Amino acid sequence: MNFIDREREIEILAREWENRPSFVVLYGRRRVGKTRLLREFSKGKRTFFFTFPEAIKTLQMAEFKKALSEFLGDGLILKLETDNWLDLLTYLAERIDDSLLILDEFTYAIKSDKKILSDLQRVWDGILSEKNVMLVISGSLLGMMWDDVLSHASPLYGRRTRSLHLKPLDYTNSLKFFKDPEYGIKAYMLVGGIPPYLRLASRYESIEEFIRGEFLSDYGFFYDEPYIILTEELRELKTYFSILRAMASGNRRLDEIANFVGLPARSVYPYIETLLRLGLVRKEIPILGSRKATLYRIADPSLLTWFTLTYPQLDQISLGTAKLDDLYKVLSARFEELAGEFLALKRPIEFEKIGRWWYRGEEIDIVATNGKTAYLIEVKCKDLSKKDAERVLHSLKQKSKLVRFSGTFRLGIIARKVEEKEGLKAKGYLIWDLEDILS
Repeated sequence: MNFIDREREIEILAREWENRPSFVVLYGRRRVGKTRLLREFSKGKRTFFFTFPEAIKTLQMAEFKKALSEFLGDGLILKLETDNWLDLLTYLAERIDDSLLILDEFTYAIKSDKKILSDLQRVWDGILSEKNVMLVISGSLLGMMWDDVLSHASPLYGRRTRSLHLKPLDYTNSLKFFKDPEYGIKAYMLVGGIPPYLRLASRYESIEEFIRGEFLSDYGFFYDEPYIILTEELRELKTYFSILRAMASGNRRLDEIANFVGLPARSVYPYIETLLRLGLVRKEIPILGSRKATLYRIADPSLLTWFTLTYPQLDQISLGTAKLDDLYKVLSARFEELAGEFLALKRPIEFEKIGRWWYRGEEIDIVATNGKTAYLIEVKCKDLSKKDAERVLHSLKQKSKLVRFSGTFRLGIIARKVEEKEGLKAKGYLIWDLEDILS
């Protein structure tokens, strides 16, 4: 598969390479493409590339010595008897120069022996920082990367010259995995911009086939994928699963989530804070509204799909009777997010702030502001006739009377398809559909 996107990250890494000695920390969730990015960047450079296995320290060190022996062409390292990372890292540092040194999945090394942090710090300070070397450490366990590598308390604090949080691909680059863009955009809404997920979805001809094969089958890839992701970062999975299930069921306020879980709100909030920190949940505060009216929603698309379709039907999946009834709930929620991403990426309007608005039971899907202009946009994951569109716009005009804004409003719609779109645009409305999103 061709390497897709990441031009900005490659450019940043290239600048660090030109300004050696440099120390880069790269982090991001599992399967987001950190290793592939580093492999691409390392091409044409003298590189020691070691990926720590999720194993005990003894095995990690044995694998490290083997890789180091091959890199240096030095069999003596295999005979070195030590249980100390400082010895191995020093051995490497003293013999390497004008090179790229990549320690991939470094968090697995920390899990096995936290002392490796201070050992690496000593080797960087004493040897590598004086050489023409670029050191990169990467990791997928986000909590550990923040607490043990990036925080003020880390032995490595103050050493890094750059840190990169690698995010999933945006929808425009995710579509490059697919021959059919309309199928591709649905797959993207279901699994997000994670390259292996997109590659898996590209094997299928229809969304229904993909969901049944990978989400609603006990042999499907996503049947246990969330367990793998969440168990690495979290404890007390039962509580976290209940909270995520609550959000997937439409409970977005703290009190609603707490009632669903059956715990006091003050007991639930620390769990939500952890999910927020890991990027699995997103906090929403209404734009042009009260900051106290906070809502929470699942931020990871594949988790939203799993907690909406798979988790509630585990018994039915084992019996082969799982249904696709709630598929529209996922696509509808994600189409709203896709609409916001479209506005941010394609910039058909200029804005300074963007978000959602709600007040006393009324909601507007997208509100974007630019000086004295506020764009109020409803998002509909369906085809709209001209009359449907006019009704949506009339309702939007009524809602605008509740929005506290001293400037002028422009009203709009983003839908799958809008009948007589050009006629509505001629009247001054902002109208976009899937054709615009995919163009």
